[in-house]
Amino acid sequence: MRFYLKFTLVLTLIIFLSSSILPRRYGFTFPRNPGPELDKQVRFNYLDDLEAQRPELALMGDSTLGASVEADELAQQIDKSVYSIGIPGSASALWYLIMKSNLAASTYKPKYLLILFRNSLLTTPGYRVHGSYFDLLDEYAERNEPLLIQNSYLNFMNPLEILAEEYFPLYVARANVRKAIDRHVRYFSPALFGCDQDCADLALAEIFVGADLEPQALTDAIGSAESYLYTPERLDFASQIDQSYLPEMIRIANENDIQLIFVRVKVKTNAGDPKVDAYITSLSAYLKQNHAIFLDYGEDARLTPDLFYDAIHLNEQGRKVFTPILAQDLNALFVEK
Repeated sequence: MRFYLKFTLVLTLIIFLSSSILPRRYGFTFPRNPGPELDKQVRFNYLDDLEAQRPELALMGDSTLGASVEADELAQQIDKSVYSIGIPGSASALWYLIMKSNLAASTYKPKYLLILFRNSLLTTPGYRVHGSYFDLLDEYAERNEPLLIQNSYLNFMNPLEILAEEYFPLYVARANVRKAIDRHVRYFSPALFGCDQDCADLALAEIFVGADLEPQALTDAIGSAESYLYTPERLDFASQIDQSYLPEMIRIANENDIQLIFVRVKVKTNAGDPKVDAYITSLSAYLKQNHAIFLDYGEDARLTPDLFYDAIHLNEQGRKVFTPILAQDLNALFVEK
């Protein structure tokens, strides 16, 4: 009983002190709107490029875009100017923000926007929105982004979490506190031996970036991250579509007279899964209903296993094979248009 009372007293003291110190330390005010806070700065680098280059076709996707499509070669084969927006680690939340802040805001609009994706990525708004991915989102988000906050954060929080976000400073500041602790752990010990911050960063980069890591470990890490896209909930198209960015992306494109072309790239993850097949059938029908073009290479036999670098990326030879396949189908579409 005495131990419990001590624990309660210490916990109460921590909560009281953190509620007093943390808001001033990190600039929080309470009660606050739940969800992450966005800054006022918005990057317009793609807007500037679009206005300067005036491409007929814009490409958008994550690292699989660069691994799958050689933009210059594609431009030659379709006889149209091409501009590629391939951002490693990006997903539907970032694609929506870039469409909203850069493409729609540009004085020049490309006639076509091709978005390359894999399986359920278009209707998974909670994928790649935390940690360093949030920092990337914040670069293209305005200060007030209610759809982003709702779709990518609040929809995945229970009422208790939302309440804590509004009124509990220690919970809100958890990421800041963790960064401060990580920073102390990372730099304190090396400093004792004369290794400053730059020295420590260089040593860590040498270990985690420059090292020849086990290829299977990288494959396993990719597979673990990708597994989120294949849960039963994520593959239930009907339950996901209204909470995704896809309807808004289509609306933005239609309002700006941009023809959307969605390209499903082939991956080795969950190949042949009937739940994936059912999802793609529903997605295809939805895109057709909303006048978006859908090119599906998810089961293309021409993309054999030897053309893959890992579970989701084509290798150099794979890119050489896929680029003319895509070009041929795009040329057929352009003739129809």
